[in-house]
Amino acid sequence: MVSNTDGSQPFSGGIMTRYVVVLTLVCGVFSLPACHRKDPASGVPARILTIGELTWQDLAALDRSRTLFLLTIGMLEEHGPHLPIASDTFGVEYEASEVAQRVSQSLPDWNVVVMPTLHYGSSGANQIGGVAVHPGTYGIRQSTLRAVVADIGGQIVQNGFKWIFVMNGHGAPTHHIAVNDACDFVSETFNATMINVSGLFNADEAIQAKGEAIAARHFSAADLSSFGRDVHGGVAETSAVLAVRPDLVRTSYKSLPSYSVGSLSESREVARKPGWPGYFSAPAKASAAYGRDVEAWWIEGMSDLILQGVRGDNLFGRPRWPWPVINDLGWAPIAAGVLGPEREFESKLEAWLRQREDKGANRPAR
Repeated sequence: MVSNTDGSQPFSGGIMTRYVVVLTLVCGVFSLPACHRKDPASGVPARILTIGELTWQDLAALDRSRTLFLLTIGMLEEHGPHLPIASDTFGVEYEASEVAQRVSQSLPDWNVVVMPTLHYGSSGANQIGGVAVHPGTYGIRQSTLRAVVADIGGQIVQNGFKWIFVMNGHGAPTHHIAVNDACDFVSETFNATMINVSGLFNADEAIQAKGEAIAARHFSAADLSSFGRDVHGGVAETSAVLAVRPDLVRTSYKSLPSYSVGSLSESREVARKPGWPGYFSAPAKASAAYGRDVEAWWIEGMSDLILQGVRGDNLFGRPRWPWPVINDLGWAPIAAGVLGPEREFESKLEAWLRQREDKGANRPAR
């Protein structure tokens, strides 16, 4: 799932962005508690830690002023008939591993602590078409995501750490609103820096211009125009998976028809038609070469944003996704379609809990 900065796309990034790539098991990021690698060019050691493999004493001994945390959030969501359900999760895990290396090499005296990925995000692309429950999508409520991210961040900063950067593989506006809220709460309440770096990336005009330049190198102006808004499962995401996990891309992508949409309201119309296969744009035009170039752009951009924050730039004063889209008149129906079923489910859960308590007076209080 991807996100865009032009205020018109519910799940898109840049002109063809937010790509999905698979986790590469890199030394130290997902295998050893700490790995002291060296950058071949500089010879500088990189210190990357996986929190689940540390003891509490290991963590408590870290320098609070020189330790940053990476928290990644993925999604299980339908991506058409040709891409895996965990595409967003594969992407953000890969990006986190690469970002951790780049940041650690730039900050050799710092610790980069990689948190386990949250595999569940909020709002699937199926909800663009008004389908609340889909066999390929398994998300959590916006309120649940907000609470989980706030809980994790709050515990990190209450242990004395000051820097948390959240990376998302999923671009749905309701998803990012929840993450932004949680980050703001932790930052303001505990005098720390917890920020949604993916939201900054998607709203940065200079960064997005680089993405447009990459697309222009790979496709003609006529191609780009024909793709429409590459909002989900199209050229961008298919290219990225082709670049790193071609075994997960069904070969049927080569013959899939295009679903070109030019606006948010048009996306809803197309997604509501019977037989919509769950993607937009033109996956048949995807290429591994394009995916590799775009993924490198994402990794570079997010690494640079993290380094800017640590070095003193005020990231909180910058635009961030999805605020441009919130002012789009076409967004309100989609937001209602997303949050309505969530609130209905929450009401059922609360009613069940009340009924359960009424029937069992001797049950322990929650």
